[in-house]
Amino acid sequence: MKLGWSKSDEPGSPLSREIRRNCGQLLGRLDDLLPCLYIAQYGASGRELRERETETAPGLFAVGARTGGDRPGVAPRVGLILPLHLCRDEKARVALEGIPALIQSPQTTMSDRRRDVQARLDEAFGGNLMVADKESLDGFFALRPGPGLFSALHQSFDYVTEVMDDAAGAVRIADTMHFRWSSYGELMEWYHGLRGSDRLGAWSALTPFFVCGNTGALHSYSTERWARAGLHRPAEEPSKWFVIRPGLPDAQIGIRLEMEEYGWAKLHLTLDTTTATIHLSEVFDPFNEMVAWGREIDEGDLPIQMEIDEEGQEAVLTVLCTENPERVLLRVTRKYTDEVLLEGIVARATLAATLKSELRRFFTTEFDPRHWDLSGDDLDDKDKDDYVQVKDCVLNHAWLATDK
Repeated sequence: MKLGWSKSDEPGSPLSREIRRNCGQLLGRLDDLLPCLYIAQYGASGRELRERETETAPGLFAVGARTGGDRPGVAPRVGLILPLHLCRDEKARVALEGIPALIQSPQTTMSDRRRDVQARLDEAFGGNLMVADKESLDGFFALRPGPGLFSALHQSFDYVTEVMDDAAGAVRIADTMHFRWSSYGELMEWYHGLRGSDRLGAWSALTPFFVCGNTGALHSYSTERWARAGLHRPAEEPSKWFVIRPGLPDAQIGIRLEMEEYGWAKLHLTLDTTTATIHLSEVFDPFNEMVAWGREIDEGDLPIQMEIDEEGQEAVLTVLCTENPERVLLRVTRKYTDEVLLEGIVARATLAATLKSELRRFFTTEFDPRHWDLSGDDLDDKDKDDYVQVKDCVLNHAWLATDK
């Protein structure tokens, strides 16, 4: 009987798994942090969303504001989170903690709500923090700082420097620090001393926001991979119902990685005469997961599945058990569709060894860190060092560094 079964279950929501982070995008619910003041810049790069740990700037977290209109989405910001419940000035804390109830009141007009919210801000900061013009008070709104705001923050507020994040649960505060900047200029010098200016030599502004809701995360394979350990165990078990057709030979497998420019590479997977080409993006760097996927195959810890985000579509690489532990089904599909790009029976050890050999060859002779970033030649020396570490991380992995 020819081996055949239905398409595997698609990967679902992230598994519940806490990860420690001191920067980057927060993926879990923010109940423990809200309401808060959020001193942040508009916008966030892919790297700022992906980061998890830093030694130089703990506390720079990305939080998204949900947007409405014809094209609803999430607009990320990057900055410092100052939970109100950590405020040491009781009068200011009580005044600010009353704002969420004011903006949710359905009995008042927008003008009334703006006036009432401003009165609470005046009570807390003595006229040094104002509701920004045209803000709709939707739970994540911008404020306009006065000259005395940062002195008040310095005296009475703490900001979050470390959390335990759970993409399937909530964010828990793990560590905080006193807000140490007594003026806007001090904060800007620290912030841009770490990050530098933009390409026009300008410093992006830091804006105070009041946040009590309306938050969201830009979920992707890259940002969720820590919570999902990068891999997924499909529920499908074809070996319970089917056997390989007698006399069916193993497909001849070929794996080739190709370096391209400006943050791109390619993975070519071939079974006999059929090749599937998958585009690899630096924005959703798949190499750590690819190594982990190969190791699971080599050790026979199956079934195993990984996703590769090609910036617009996703490829799903699945290895399933057969009744013979030395022979597996390799399948490459498009997520969210029924399209099968590649499928065949292969020798498990050959698949693992071929992938290991090609990863070694690619990172030893072809991988170019100068092209593994969308900034290209604009990378500074520190960033170039970060991307050399991609090569080191792969080649120094225990699976690639040793042979059985």
